[in-house]
Formats: sequence, C-alpha cells, structure tokens
Amino acid sequence: MKSFMMALLVFTLMLFHVSCGESDDNGDTGNTGNTGDTGDTGDTGDTGDTGDTGDTGNTGNTGDTGNTGNTGDTGNTGNTGDTGNTGNTGDTGDTGNTSSECYDGHMRFGDTPCGTDDKGVFRQNCIDGNWVDSGFCLDFNGTYAQKMWFTASSKVAVLGDLAEAWTRTYFLIEQEQVKDKLYIKADFCSIVIDNSASWALKLNMPPSFAEALPILDKESMLIMRDDGSIEMTQDILWEIRSIDPECYGDNPADYDLPKKPDDPCVEDWDNDGIPGLHVIATGTFSGDIHIVEKSSSKFRNGWFDPDGQTAGGDVIWTDVQEVVKTNNTLLSGGAANSMKEISDHFQGNANFFEQFKIPDGSDCEYILENAASIFNPDPKKID
Repeated sequence: MKSFMMALLVFTLMLFHVSCGESDDNGDTGNTGNTGDTGDTGDTGDTGDTGDTGDTGNTGNTGDTGNTGNTGDTGNTGNTGDTGNTGNTGDTGDTGNTSSECYDGHMRFGDTPCGTDDKGVFRQNCIDGNWVDSGFCLDFNGTYAQKMWFTASSKVAVLGDLAEAWTRTYFLIEQEQVKDKLYIKADFCSIVIDNSASWALKLNMPPSFAEALPILDKESMLIMRDDGSIEMTQDILWEIRSIDPECYGDNPADYDLPKKPDDPCVEDWDNDGIPGLHVIATGTFSGDIHIVEKSSSKFRNGWFDPDGQTAGGDVIWTDVQEVVKTNNTLLSGGAANSMKEISDHFQGNANFFEQFKIPDGSDCEYILENAASIFNPDPKKID
C-alpha cells in the first residue's frame, strides 16, 4: 500500500510542464487664457482699428470662445500653439533608441545594414558627441538550437510534495532581426521528462506529442548596454494545447481547461483518434494518458552575445494539465505542479534556456543528433 501511494504521488509530479471623453471645451477655455491672445485684440491697441474692435465683435468670436476650445486655435493664432507643436521637435526625441543622448563611450544599434543578407546593422559609437558607425556588425539572424530546462515540484493535495521533476525541451529556432527587435519562430523538436522517483512512474512523450505542437511565434527585444553587452527580453507567452483556439480567444490566461474528452473544445492534435495529447506512463503504474494543457513562459535575465552566436537566461513558467482520458483509473487524477527556484539535486539555475547558432538550413534531426555537442551538459543526468 505504501508503494502504491508513493507511485501515485510520483505520477502527479510527472504530469508536468512539457514545453514547456474628450474634455469639455470650457476646459479648453482654460485656453481662453489664450484669449490672452485676444490680447491680440491688443490689436485693439490699434484702436484705430477699434472699428475692428467691432471685430472684437469677432471677439464675438470669443462667442466662439464657446469654441474657445477653438481659441485653442487662437493658440494657433500665435501658431505658438503650433510652436507648442515645435514641441514636436520633441519628436526629435523620437530618434529614441538612436539614443537621444550621445556621450563618449555610449553605444547603440545603428541603421547601416550588414551581415546575413544585410539584415544585421552596424553598432554605432558616440565619439565627440556624434554617432559614428563602427566596424562591428550586430547580426542575430539565422538558425539556432535552443534547449529549455524546467524544474518542478509535484504535489498531491493530501500527501504534499512527492518528488522533483525535470522537463527538457529542444527547439529549432529561426530568427529574423529588424534593428534591435527579433521575430522568432520556434519549432518543437523533442520533449523529455524525468523525476527523482522515476522508478515508480515515468512519463514518456512520444514523437507525436512534439510533432503535434504548432510553431510558436515570439518576439524579443535587444537592449544595448553601455559596456557593449546585450540584454534580451521576451514577454510572457501562453500555450493552450489540444484545445480549439476559438474557446479561449484573446484571453488564454483566464481560460479553464475542460476535463472531459467529449467537451467540444478538446481536440485530437496528434491524430491518434482520441481527444487530447497522448502520453505514455511506465513504472509501477503504467498506462496511456491523454491530456490538455495550459502553460506560460517568460524570459528573465536574458542575454545575447554581441557576436550573435550564443544566448541564455532564466525562464519563469506556469503549467496546468487535465487528464481527459486514460486506460488506468489510478492515473486519472492528474497533478499539481509548480516551478522550483532551486533544485535539490543540482546546483545553478533550475529553470533556464540556452541557445546556440547552428548552420542555416539545419533541422530538428540535426539538433537531436548533435545535442551533446551543441548544448552544455544537463544539470541532472536523465537516464
């Protein structure tokens, strides 16, 4: 009985992160302070023109000061309102990342093309108060291999923590750079899951699982630091797996996963004839499991080497799964998994990504065959 409970707990560990009104015009009559511009009726100082003060009957146009939102236009009478628009020379502040301030030693992404198909740009250096193209090409275009590593604590409501689980996901990355922004397509190659008690239960992700997942469209920003190093940021990305996208629309974060295979939102993405994504359980308790999943990931402390060859950083993630069908009722309960910041089994970052440039045109097969030489050794050996 004890071993049964242990194995059941371990299962919960394993169903784990597999990827991973416009204001009133009389407010504008504050601008009728611009009827101080009716001080332009100071032209009434041209009281010779005071017949024109009959034109101050045009200050009957200050009856238009009912429109004195339009006397905001009288702001235009000075056009000084427009010189307020010369505040739009503040738009020269829009030379933004051109980094408005140029001081010696400062660097930025320039505009002059270079590198792969001229998709990169030369770095600019500030010299004597002027931006000057350097000979250093910032080129982050092309094909990359990426590995994401997730560490989780799996729990059963009554018994608490069971074990520590690890998910290793390989991606084929295609990147296109527009100055300091990256447009990314990430294709799943393989997902491997293990845990510290896999003798009791281990989840195996068949190739059909990764193959069923859609290519992810991502965007990253590259931020130049004064020392020439580059920060890479990537906002939160939500994935809802084996679910009709019409069911969650533009709000995946608040979507609650269905629990039944006949729910109209559940789809058969891996085309095995059963709703949900197929996972195989082995160990003390074995069986076939079909799940739906909701996960999120976000980069933290991300960086990219200026030579464009290597990137890395931490990953913040969440994961929720529901078992919609299984042939072993002992596996139907699913699991609650949460990210562990620190592993009990290895040192260093417990949740991270690493990315390496590989020959353009490479595919998933190339990555999986050469993973041992492309990536750093795994923090926890998976048997």
